[in-house]
Amino acid sequence: MRSFTPIAAAVAIVSALAAGNANADSFFWAINQFQTIQKLNGDTGAVVDSFAVPFGSGSAASIAVVGNIGYYTRLGDNNVYKVDMTSHAALGTAFTTSVGSYMNGITPDAAGNLWFAGGGADPIREYDTAGTLLSTHAFPTSAFAYRDGSVVFGSFVVANRGDQRGPYDKYDLPGGNGALTVNQLSFISAGNGSNGIAFNGVNFYTSDEQAHKVSKWDINGNFVSIANLDPASRYENWTFASQDIVVGVPEPTTYALMFAGLAAVGYAAKRKGRSV
Repeated sequence: MRSFTPIAAAVAIVSALAAGNANADSFFWAINQFQTIQKLNGDTGAVVDSFAVPFGSGSAASIAVVGNIGYYTRLGDNNVYKVDMTSHAALGTAFTTSVGSYMNGITPDAAGNLWFAGGGADPIREYDTAGTLLSTHAFPTSAFAYRDGSVVFGSFVVANRGDQRGPYDKYDLPGGNGALTVNQLSFISAGNGSNGIAFNGVNFYTSDEQAHKVSKWDINGNFVSIANLDPASRYENWTFASQDIVVGVPEPTTYALMFAGLAAVGYAAKRKGRSV
């Protein structure tokens, strides 16, 4: 029987992690033309599910999915509404936020909490699905109008600079109610026309409402690919469902460090075996 050396084990571990990275779900939810809730493939732009907004059709702006419940917003309205994602039935008002009429983008985190980024000097706010305000974080700079593309993952926020205004900047997200601090300006170099953004723990996806395209970026903000959307579409914002967000995926540099460390352990074990 062939022995499984420590070095081979290291390779297997790293390969398994890389495979998990590559196989991450890339389907996200969005609202098209303010009236239709759709599920799209982030790599191809294809619509794989679609149904009418059950309440507020014509003004629905963005949606986040937690479990089997969709939470969506309407333009000029600071309420958050619920929809059953299986039956497509309206479930009424989930809660009312303090974000105001500029509330457009909504994104879930891996814990199932909902985040709203306002406009101008407005902060980003975190709510649980019962409507309890959990935290408030001021942006270090103001936006042009409102941030219609923002995403929260771990201790970071990535957001565009205003209504269809790129690029996307990366911010450090402190605990409590501390203000955001700039981690990297122009982290994602998408230009004007960009509004929605989604992140599944492996890749970012940004939309260009004017060009009807979705761009894919890796975890470090590097461009990967682009896919065409329906030329008649208009997506203000999109997000992955909270259950589809991969948690704790190592960055590429982490893979290299893990491999080097495990390989060193294997080499030491091999030397020890020879000396016995």
